[in-house]
Amino acid sequence: MENTKNMKKTSDTGRAIRFFYLYLKKYKLQFVVILIFIIAATWLQVIAPSLLGDAITNLTKYVQAYFVHQRAGQSQQALQQIAAQLSQMTHQSVSWQQVPEVVKHLPEAAQSQITSHLPKGTTLDLLKTVATSPKADISSFMTGMWKLLATYIATGVSMLIYTLLFSRIVAHSTNRMRKGLFGKLERLTISYFDRHQDGDILARFTSDLDNIQNTLNQALVSVISNGALFIGVLIQMFHKDTKFALLTVSVSWIAIIAAFIIVRQAKKSTDRQQEEVSQLNAYMDEKISGQKAIIVEGLQEDSVAGFLSHNEKVKKRTFAAQAWSGMIFPLMNGFQLLTIAIVIFGGTSIVLNDNNTSLAVGLGLIVAFVQYAQTYYNPIMQVSSNFGQLQLAITGATRLNVMFDEPEEIRPENGKEFTGIKEGVQIEHLDFEYLPGKPVLRDVNIDVKKGQMVALVGPTGSGKTTVMNLMNRFYDVNGGAVKFDGTDIREFDLDSLRSKVGIVLQESVLFDGTIADNIKFGKQDATQEEIETVAKTTHIHEFIMSLPEGYETHVSDEESVFSVGQKQQISIARTILTNPDLLILDEATSNVDTVTEQQIQWAMEAAIAGRTSFVIAHRLKTILNADKIVVLKDGQVIEEGNHHELVAQGGFYAELYHNQFVFE
Repeated sequence: MENTKNMKKTSDTGRAIRFFYLYLKKYKLQFVVILIFIIAATWLQVIAPSLLGDAITNLTKYVQAYFVHQRAGQSQQALQQIAAQLSQMTHQSVSWQQVPEVVKHLPEAAQSQITSHLPKGTTLDLLKTVATSPKADISSFMTGMWKLLATYIATGVSMLIYTLLFSRIVAHSTNRMRKGLFGKLERLTISYFDRHQDGDILARFTSDLDNIQNTLNQALVSVISNGALFIGVLIQMFHKDTKFALLTVSVSWIAIIAAFIIVRQAKKSTDRQQEEVSQLNAYMDEKISGQKAIIVEGLQEDSVAGFLSHNEKVKKRTFAAQAWSGMIFPLMNGFQLLTIAIVIFGGTSIVLNDNNTSLAVGLGLIVAFVQYAQTYYNPIMQVSSNFGQLQLAITGATRLNVMFDEPEEIRPENGKEFTGIKEGVQIEHLDFEYLPGKPVLRDVNIDVKKGQMVALVGPTGSGKTTVMNLMNRFYDVNGGAVKFDGTDIREFDLDSLRSKVGIVLQESVLFDGTIADNIKFGKQDATQEEIETVAKTTHIHEFIMSLPEGYETHVSDEESVFSVGQKQQISIARTILTNPDLLILDEATSNVDTVTEQQIQWAMEAAIAGRTSFVIAHRLKTILNADKIVVLKDGQVIEEGNHHELVAQGGFYAELYHNQFVFE
């Protein structure tokens, strides 16, 4: 089980990397420029502590020299007296400049006796400084500080340049992602939308893409630059002094192990967080879409309770993800302070016990490696603290990539152009299942002549709408075939096929725009005269003209001046305008009142005239004049004939008809 999980993680990470590569490979040259500036900024940050340490060393030497030179007169006088004593003791001529070196080689008792004659606060080391460099010079310190200032300015400029370049790449790449994602959405099969909730699909365009954009803008550039800085600091530390470098990295392995454990837990929590966010979005989308039904049934409190349940899960997952991610910074900060303490105490011990290292040089090393300790842990802290954001991006990229990997509609290469039905429609030995092992249609055979109207009736779940889905290639058959004029529809070019097949769905949809835009949705070049003609055919023209702006009235699916029945009339007008050869009406009158039903019935008769048509209906009185009625039950054809023939048989259809007649 654990191996399966690990394989899934690897797969997810691989998918995310592939996704980012796909959308970022176009900017290879820009990335080279960014990398150059990152390396430049890293190098400048790496040498800054050394420059600071050198400046401190020079300042210490200046202070030492200045301290001694303040007493130059009496110091030199004391040295001259000591030089005379040493000349007598060694029977050699000793100048006052040679006193510090000569005294160092004397026995300890002799050193104490001689140095007792020095002025208060003056040591042999200080006198040696006077002897070898009699002038106190601060120019070296000032030069070092100017170099340090120039380094900080250059670092800031380099970071600004690569940040701006990276922001530009992110803006363009996420724009391409959004366009590519929507383009993919339009090429997906109907089955994808049947299997996914609208809220889950919408979350990929919102939270997932936002997470990717935020990560690319903030976390990714930080990871790259801090990774380079971490390597650069390691190299520079060991180059400058191995002992101090070992002190600095002495506890880092513990920090890295702790960070790895925390990061792993943060990843798990982040994945669960995104799953819960998707569920919450899907729940809200469902409830908002069905708000009228909720109000009618008085289920507002139940709806709120369901929301609170989902929201509570999101809160818990978000807290867990943020808590694990939030541990990184204080933990690494604690290790950084511990390392600084180790460098100060351990470094002081090294300097004091090393006779070859002067106080000034030792102080410079300590200051430099205190800076290195801070710089060394900063990349670990930054990368670790950004991991939560990185994981959100990886999760988002994986979810988007899963969508990109979804199969698209199968379009035959060099498919035949479908110009219309010349003879008829043949459904032969049709088998179909949405889920493996659960057949929906079994050995369905229907033969329709051109111009005939065929009605499909049967109880809910009998497979009526599935037949419609297969005729327009929303799905492909598992067995058998749907043929137009003897040619399997899978051989036709998909666009030309659908341009000749018109469908009026049970749920009508209005798009944001004018009424005229909605009617000519399937035929953008339609004239105003054509639009009004189909509107008159569906008996909606007079209502439209009663509106202040007529056909230019702005509508949408949420904000509409139309009733449910009038929206259906618009939907039928839209379909008629495309002049399809095959017309499919799926429960077109199921959501309307009796008066509107009669108007739609007239519109349907006008639309059907001269066309091959399939009508799916529960209200049997709307299909009494059908040329053929096919009765489906449990995915099989159980009866077939016209209305009078089926009533005379006294079978399943006759029972349906008489039951409806009694209720109506």
